[in-house]
Amino acid sequence: MTKSVRGAVNPTPVGTPIPSVPTSAPARAPEATFRALFTGCLIGAVLAAGNVYTGLKIGMIDGGSITAALLGFTLFSTVRRLGRRPYTALENNITQTTAASAAIMGFVAGVGGPVPAMALFGRSFPGWGLALWGMAVGVIGIFAATLLRRKLVVEEALPFPTGNATGELIETMFAARQSALRRARFLVTGALAAMAVTWLRDGHPRVIPGTSAFGGAIAGVSMAALTLGMNWSPLLVSTGAMMGLRAAFSMAGGAVLAWVVLAPWLIRSGIVATAEFSAFSGWLVWPGLGLLLAGSFLPLLLDWRSVARAVRDLGGLLGRRGAGAPRVAESGAGLPVLAPRVGMPAVVASLIAIAAVGYLAFGFHPLAALLAVGTALVLAVVSARATGETDLAPVGAVGTLTQLIFSGYGPIVSILAGSISMGTSTQTAQTLWAFKAGQRVGGSPRAQVAAQILGALLGALIVVPVYLVIVKAYGIGTERLPAPSAISWRATAEAVRGGLATLPRHGLLAGGLGLGAGILLSILARAPFGRFVPSPAAMGIAMLWPASLSVAALSGALAVYVIRRLRPSIDEASVMSLAAGGIAGESLMGVAIAILVATGILQL
Repeated sequence: MTKSVRGAVNPTPVGTPIPSVPTSAPARAPEATFRALFTGCLIGAVLAAGNVYTGLKIGMIDGGSITAALLGFTLFSTVRRLGRRPYTALENNITQTTAASAAIMGFVAGVGGPVPAMALFGRSFPGWGLALWGMAVGVIGIFAATLLRRKLVVEEALPFPTGNATGELIETMFAARQSALRRARFLVTGALAAMAVTWLRDGHPRVIPGTSAFGGAIAGVSMAALTLGMNWSPLLVSTGAMMGLRAAFSMAGGAVLAWVVLAPWLIRSGIVATAEFSAFSGWLVWPGLGLLLAGSFLPLLLDWRSVARAVRDLGGLLGRRGAGAPRVAESGAGLPVLAPRVGMPAVVASLIAIAAVGYLAFGFHPLAALLAVGTALVLAVVSARATGETDLAPVGAVGTLTQLIFSGYGPIVSILAGSISMGTSTQTAQTLWAFKAGQRVGGSPRAQVAAQILGALLGALIVVPVYLVIVKAYGIGTERLPAPSAISWRATAEAVRGGLATLPRHGLLAGGLGLGAGILLSILARAPFGRFVPSPAAMGIAMLWPASLSVAALSGALAVYVIRRLRPSIDEASVMSLAAGGIAGESLMGVAIAILVATGILQL
């Protein structure tokens, strides 16, 4: 890494005349080079496409900053002819910033939850509208992050663990090249193995079953009908390896409650007529939603000091100029993070695009759209602080809260408003993670903003057509593609549209019990023994997808625990790299198979 030292002078003997020549600061090493941006775009396009599949299958995505940093470093370390000068840490920071910004655009554009939820209502929208919508929301999120950067990243130095870990990885890679290449080999190995398994499971020839159902029956309902078995998904196994034992056991507990206890009772009582996944999920979504709401909102409410600080952040931002606080990057460039001549026109253009696209493509009144943007910016401040302090970006909770605020305007408008909030908070969190990594390696915030915007524009163009292809091949809310996030968004919209009368029999009671249980678990989690308390959010997710997926996640967590106990020499970083490869491998092969199916080359 090349650093510039400002203010240093060469020692001069006393009495020696000093020539009168203009002085200038040493030039900074180049950061936003063509190769850094181009590599980031390539990696980001791949991650963005894969995350559409991942988001629709499990409701979660990987930001990909660490994966992108590893891949960028490995590419330039193994192919030395890609430039006349060495690939630097600052360039690697730009590569990961661009790639990660593109990678999360599935959530920013809404194709991970809100858009498929509206499709379940029978509404479809033009691809150009979804892409332009995603771009505009992404720019708004980046703008919010530039306002929050000095307060949260510089002055308060909040940890933002993912960003800090990415910056630490970049430093480590350029100091210990062999260790970085070892992690990259684990990542590539995991990806290739996952791609092979996914092809042999979903492609041709099919020699691996999608799910191996357990034998037997419960209360006369077969294990297969109850989705009880082992799903041969590298993505889920890898997700379990990353999330750890507590979250994996929490999912297993939610699966047992949903599919061993409640599902057979639903059949016996006649509440559900047929033993099919779609029939069960139409009822199970309510207790699952109660658990999810409690697990998402209550931690924020219990940590009221953090919320209060977020409110003060908002007041400070509004009064910053009056206080005369300079918005100068600590890199020493003496320039605002976002150039006014570029930043303000971009923000204004984004607001116009949201209002215009919302009206022309979605039927969203322009004033309601702008009100939703204002709500999103306020909630992005709360979400950003929570992200900085805990590394968990509560984007789902922010979206649900906005959905409830706009409930009086109908289900589609409430989902669109919630989508703006979720997308803004997602891009804000990602940009702040990038700023934290950049601060660690001494990067230029302005260069990162440019990379972040480029990634957002590219990602929006990638995720929309990939989403359309995947949905055409797999459907929405099916056992192959459960889309738990979309089901949750639709359930919330249904509840606020028709009131309690639209809920299935005993659905209100189940939702209330789920909410109560989630509140209790969230409170107990703050106790000294909290690490042994199940996660209500993880339990809620498990109730929205087949039990076999939770079994796969648990097997991944248990495998990592056993392997690390037997082989302590295997470090956590290597395991996480292998798991990241597993997630990326199935996601990419799943997209490839969907394309082959959509074009008629492959028959499912």
